[in-house]
Amino acid sequence: MRTKYIVTGWVLAAAIAVAASVAAVGVARGGLFSHPAQPMTAEEVQDELADAPTAVSSGPTGDTEDSADNGGGTGTPDAAPTAEQPSGQLDSVPDDADAGANEAVFPSDGGTVRARCTDDGLAELVWWVAEQGYSSDDSVVQGPAPEVEVEFEGGGGEFEFTVTCADGEPQASIESDD
Repeated sequence: MRTKYIVTGWVLAAAIAVAASVAAVGVARGGLFSHPAQPMTAEEVQDELADAPTAVSSGPTGDTEDSADNGGGTGTPDAAPTAEQPSGQLDSVPDDADAGANEAVFPSDGGTVRARCTDDGLAELVWWVAEQGYSSDDSVVQGPAPEVEVEFEGGGGEFEFTVTCADGEPQASIESDD
């Protein structure tokens, strides 16, 4: 008779241990009675990113004395960066990254660059974005200048963009050291 109580006690202890384990796993997953978190769709991610504030750095430390927003430059209304046209180093590629007239977007594994040619035939970096794991150094030459440059460095190597203008269109030379 005593054996019957011992076996019953062990069975109850095992059942309590299993129930406690199931409860602990359920709580760790977000609760026993709540719905589990679902991964976001690509559309939901884009909506969240569109609602998030965009941080733009103050720009490069390179030579920008003749840039359009300082009173120099081309004098054309669409050449100067506006609130709708981000410029300088960005945290992510803008949703409207399509190139306009006399502009081009150049992607690489290290980063993406948008450049344009001024009416004077000079090259200018509109914006640049380093890919995850890469950064751009302080030696950015934004222009306008005959030749503009930005370099992305990271664990996967270095990508140096050199942009010039030919027939009013930006031409990029991308050297990789991977």
